[in-house]
Amino acid sequence: MTRRSLNRRQVLAGAGAGIGATFAGCLGGGGGGGDGEVHFITDYYNDSWESLWGDLESEFEDSAEVEVKIEEGGMSGTQEGRLSQLIQAGTPPDANTSTFDQVADIWETDQLETVNDVVSSIEEVNGEINTEAFLGEGDEIYQIPHGLYVSNFQYRADVYEELGLEEPETFQDVLDNAKAIDESDMDTRGYGLAGMPTGKSQDEFLVLLASAGVAGIGLRWKDPEAREELEVHFPEEEVTTVLQYMKDLSEYSPDPTGIDWAESLSQWVQGEYAQCYHLNAWPVGVTALTAEAEDSDELRGLAEATEVIAYPTWGEIDADENWLSSPAPDGYHIFSGGENPEGAKEWFEWLYADSMERTVSFYETDPGRFLPTYSDVIGSDEFQSQDIFEAHPHLLEKLQYVQDEIWGNHYGSVEEANISSPVSLYMQRQWFYGEMVNNVVTDSMSVDEAYEWGLEELEKAFEEAQETFG
Repeated sequence: MTRRSLNRRQVLAGAGAGIGATFAGCLGGGGGGGDGEVHFITDYYNDSWESLWGDLESEFEDSAEVEVKIEEGGMSGTQEGRLSQLIQAGTPPDANTSTFDQVADIWETDQLETVNDVVSSIEEVNGEINTEAFLGEGDEIYQIPHGLYVSNFQYRADVYEELGLEEPETFQDVLDNAKAIDESDMDTRGYGLAGMPTGKSQDEFLVLLASAGVAGIGLRWKDPEAREELEVHFPEEEVTTVLQYMKDLSEYSPDPTGIDWAESLSQWVQGEYAQCYHLNAWPVGVTALTAEAEDSDELRGLAEATEVIAYPTWGEIDADENWLSSPAPDGYHIFSGGENPEGAKEWFEWLYADSMERTVSFYETDPGRFLPTYSDVIGSDEFQSQDIFEAHPHLLEKLQYVQDEIWGNHYGSVEEANISSPVSLYMQRQWFYGEMVNNVVTDSMSVDEAYEWGLEELEKAFEEAQETFG
């Protein structure tokens, strides 16, 4: 396959990364712009998003007489740094996009606006929220949901077929296939392992631990029935097994320190490797969009050859012992200390509660990245008749498979795995998990050294979380 070079804005990246304890201070007023302006920071910002946002800004400003300033937030830690800078200066934005755990500190200190009325209006058009994932507390909602991230395994069926490989059921199968691909004459590596110290490496590490029957963040309920107090549970055998496995996979990968969410997408389109961990049908969607933009039959073939399946198992641990609790909801949060939070609410209600057609346009800009969070969207005629699905019907099939099979049958199997709380949200975005992976794949630490270092970091972070949240 001919190698292609895509810029970062063409491959909108990810699940993002977290906000640290710097956000525990007070938010000031003042916002990010002029009088009445809504300052909105987002990582929904590839070329298609940029064009769509521009059209919507103009239309909204004409109808509501409220200006909207949209700022590209970046990915995998970039947006969090920008938010921290603004908050420390007393000029927070009015809204952002992220998973909820990224703003857990802000929520816990009562600095997010409730958005129940906005969500209710959106549900009237798009159907009810289809997840019970943590969005707030009690009946209060602090996120305007956009989409869910479902973890899975993706591979190139054309490479498997040429080499006579079987679809993997266990992680050992994945490793064996990676070795076979890497040692073949094919112009692709066996696996794409993220080894940057934040972002995708952390996400894959946490999901691998969940597959081993352990809460990835290293916590569990002291009493699963009462669910009142968490404790550290970071068993050495499971954690070192995962770290060693990721080190083994790195031998069949392009330089892991050059792979995060954005790079994993661009490298998939470029044919750099034939297996990876990812979310929903995101690599399929990016490849399909690029194929149509370049009118490339080769890339159309790659998109169709990208297979999406449930995450494999550790063999002796069955799928129904997986500690994956629920997919992470990603969406919009409104900051009470911003310049114009009420204008931000008006903006998002106008965006999503106007029509199903407008709602669908937001998924059309980034097909495959998100599983819609509103129950009527994915089955609607407006969603299913998108041009990209007409050209790539397998992309729609993959999204429906992710919803019905992977989310439906591979999440929520273990009741005590649901440890949603301010403390667990805080812990999910501590960087040391990804740093452990980075230390191992760069030989900066042995597996045992990385485990001991990670356990110390876990215990320190857990103590901080308890002091912050009680």
